[in-house]
Amino acid sequence: MAMGMPRWNLKDEIESRIRITILLIVVLILVHEFQFGSGMSQFAGMYLCLFALIAAFLTNKVQRQLFTSIMEYAQALRIISFLMSIAFFAIWLFTVYHQYFPATAL
Repeated sequence: MAMGMPRWNLKDEIESRIRITILLIVVLILVHEFQFGSGMSQFAGMYLCLFALIAAFLTNKVQRQLFTSIMEYAQALRIISFLMSIAFFAIWLFTVYHQYFPATAL
């Protein structure tokens, strides 16, 4: 029984579609923050873009070429970056929601 990190063995075509989708979301968030951003949502958007770029560019091919001796650590970094991207996307959506629909006092 092999021990180690779980592998994401996706086809290259599926991985490229996921990468393109992530990068389009990052571009849309950066444009939104440039046009309409406030201090409340910029930090969440910045961290979201940072972790999303790491998760997008750390593909299986890059791991095999650059991180041959530490593949499990690179895979762990990729999984953590993906999870942090999801977390900061939720935080960014929450802050943008409250930016456009502020809570009213009762």
